Amino acid sequence: MRLAGGLKFFSAARCPTCLASVDPNRTKRVMRWLKNLRKPVSKGVIDRGAWWGTVGYLALALVGWVMISALGDRWWPATVLLFGPRWVLLLPLIVVVPLAALRDRSLLFFLVPASLLVLGPVVGYQTGWRSLFAGDPAVPDLRVVSFNAEGGGSLVWSPANLLAEWEAEIVAFQECDSKFASNLGQVPGWHVDARAGLCLASRFEIIDVREMDREALEFAGGSGRVVTYELDFDGDPILVTNLHLETPRAGFELIRSGRLTDGIAKVREKSLLRRVELRRAKFWTELFHGPHIVTGDFNTPVESRSYREFWDEWQNSYSLAGSGIGGTRLNGWIRVRIDHILANSRWTVVDAWLKTDVGSDHLPIAARLRGPY
Repeated sequence: MRLAGGLKFFSAARCPTCLASVDPNRTKRVMRWLKNLRKPVSKGVIDRGAWWGTVGYLALALVGWVMISALGDRWWPATVLLFGPRWVLLLPLIVVVPLAALRDRSLLFFLVPASLLVLGPVVGYQTGWRSLFAGDPAVPDLRVVSFNAEGGGSLVWSPANLLAEWEAEIVAFQECDSKFASNLGQVPGWHVDARAGLCLASRFEIIDVREMDREALEFAGGSGRVVTYELDFDGDPILVTNLHLETPRAGFELIRSGRLTDGIAKVREKSLLRRVELRRAKFWTELFHGPHIVTGDFNTPVESRSYREFWDEWQNSYSLAGSGIGGTRLNGWIRVRIDHILANSRWTVVDAWLKTDVGSDHLPIAARLRGPY
């Protein structure tokens, strides 16, 4: 049956003489089929290659899943993979799947789930199907954009043009230098606050601003910039937190330059700092009650153990309603989703998407939220 490409696998088997049904429940056939899968369909080079390629890809998928889900931020090779081009793990399918389809279709029963495991939990591809079940459309939507502006000096558009193009009501900037913040504050019709390298532009009046103390984090070499704003949302207060947390980039650059020992130590150090900052930021948000949006450059993918431990209960807009991998950090052919727009249970995520490149090393990320409820 494997030599026939599996096309007759589900056909009824009958005795050629008396035409009596043979193994009508197909129990023996299935057991023999499973037993035969322990080895290639033939001794030919192509068939052996298809079989070993399938076995190898199954192992690759399982190892990649374990490294991302269990060891990311805990073991430096897994952390490098977490921030690396995980999509390259899909490349072997270009060879293995056609071989299996042409020579031994039974192998597709293993390649399909393995490829879905890599595409979803490992690579982080999102379908956005949950957006089909958004809340009551009678409730007005709120459009939010988060963008690491890399200082603002390299942007191809002015702050006024950015705000006009994005058509959002709330825009959070990270790495917002003084000149960019000054130009942002001159845009008519917007309420702007700038501090700690963070800027918030809001169509709604900013009632109150509170900044998380980060002296200890700075002393340890971290970032920990977290600012929470209370906005007047048509008479009701809502909360928006803008943050920028520590990056492990310094360790990766040392490893890439050949300074392996120093690089590994730096990756471990920065991973610990990010974990502390993620926890501190989460505890900080728990001081506030009401409809809350947390947005910014987390410098951490959603697959990170540290992220999942502290922020998994929050709604990640792109994970719920975005389509694709959603890489926000631009580094050649390496793109990682480290910028997020989160919302607590008082909101419903309707849509999420990436904006076009405007000259930073990050892409803007946008979300449409419905509520508050």
